[in-house]
Amino acid sequence: MEAPPEIEKAFQTTFKLIFGECNLKLDDLADYLYRWHYPVIKRKSAVSGKDVLVSSDFYREDAKFISNEEIDFGKKSEPLGINEVKDLDSIIEAIRERDLVYYSGNKNFGNSSNLYDVDNCTDVHYAYKSHNVASSKYVAYSSYVRYGSEYIFGSGWFLRSKYLIRVIGADTLTRAFESYVCGTGSDTFFCYNCFGSSHLMFSFNQRSKRYCIGNIELQKDKYLALREKLVTESREYIERNKTFYSILDMPQIPLALKKKMMENAPKPVKREENLKPIDEAFRATAKVIFGTGLGSLEENKKFLTERITLVEEIKTVFGNDACFSPVFLFKEIPKARMINRDEESEASKLQVEVCDSDNLESVIRKISDIAFYRIDMSEGNITNVIKSPLIYHGINAYYVGDLTFGKNCAYCTYALNDEYVFGCHRCIHSKFCIRCENSVNLTACFEMDSCTNCANSMFCHNSENLDNCMFCFNTKSKRYAIANVEVGREKYMQIREKVLAELVRQIKNMQRIKWNIYNVNQSRE
Repeated sequence: MEAPPEIEKAFQTTFKLIFGECNLKLDDLADYLYRWHYPVIKRKSAVSGKDVLVSSDFYREDAKFISNEEIDFGKKSEPLGINEVKDLDSIIEAIRERDLVYYSGNKNFGNSSNLYDVDNCTDVHYAYKSHNVASSKYVAYSSYVRYGSEYIFGSGWFLRSKYLIRVIGADTLTRAFESYVCGTGSDTFFCYNCFGSSHLMFSFNQRSKRYCIGNIELQKDKYLALREKLVTESREYIERNKTFYSILDMPQIPLALKKKMMENAPKPVKREENLKPIDEAFRATAKVIFGTGLGSLEENKKFLTERITLVEEIKTVFGNDACFSPVFLFKEIPKARMINRDEESEASKLQVEVCDSDNLESVIRKISDIAFYRIDMSEGNITNVIKSPLIYHGINAYYVGDLTFGKNCAYCTYALNDEYVFGCHRCIHSKFCIRCENSVNLTACFEMDSCTNCANSMFCHNSENLDNCMFCFNTKSKRYAIANVEVGREKYMQIREKVLAELVRQIKNMQRIKWNIYNVNQSRE
């Protein structure tokens, strides 16, 4: 299919704001716009044979799928018999025999409308070929977009931003193109790690600057003249090639420049680290979910890290230690050009002069001398964050790839506006959760996938508004339910106690669980 007219119009509006005119259609740039995103995966519906879009690669190859619009949310399920709830294995066997477990694609939640080729969208209007979008509108070829963002194209991993094309990593950014890890600013063009700034082009690692090109502040008139020339050349390049230069595609560092940087390497800053409050938070979370402790964080590392993207440790171009999380654009950054937070100030002093005689190609060539990429971002109020490279307002975190407005978290890929979450891939506005993925507004949950507004639940998929439920798939608004059937509080709590006891035994003895949310439809091993 081609872009719907409303989304095409939004793209044309955004492109004109940035480039002055638009002579392209949105789909002309499809490959360029979706570069470096987590790709949407196509599976076949077990019901209709039609394509189903899913935004997670956690599912097994032999899993069965269904498209969201094919689900009968009002379907009555047969309750489990007394012999089917004796223990965890018998429950799994029963739901497998009932053919209950279908993983859903093309998912949407809340108040959403006008969605085309999308998955995992919550309160989204007008989205096209996108996934994991929340509370946003006019979004295409994008992913991991949330909260008040609009007119977003080929962009991802940000919040509260608008009129963006090919932007990854942002907060409160307006009118930007090919800019990564920027925030609280506007009108950035081919920039990396620039905050509190506006009207910047081809700049890196700048703070509170205006009218910069190549990290040099210019008089407004000179900046605007150069900008008009370079933007026109950029637009013409995009029209001809249907793509653009990559801000991460830089040549090897000249030996003379590398030697100079090593000589000026800033000394690492020693920061106080205290694992105790994070460990105590995990113990408290385990008691909320399982009714008992599971031991320490370190004792449960294998169990908690089974599905997350692990933080890696590297040496920077200055020769110092740093951590980085190989997610989104960060996995594409040349390791030889990585810098850490203590080195940013030194890197920001590097400059290249752009003259009237320069064209787009020569500018791209020149800026390789200033293209160094900070990979342990830390902005805002940060306290006791350990081995966690991407922090935007965080307290008490340990091995979290991306912590944004979060506290008391460990071993997570993304923890966004979360508290007390552990071993989670991507939870938003959640608390007291262990091993949950791609979910929003969860409380006291375990082994949940693609769920919204659920509490005290486990082993559920594509469900909304559940309270005290387990093994529920593709359902809504249930309480004290097992396998999509409400059984009443007393019976539910009796069965829950058996299930939790077996889970605790497995975790403590094996550092794994036999059944998880992604294999519950498989026969006994």
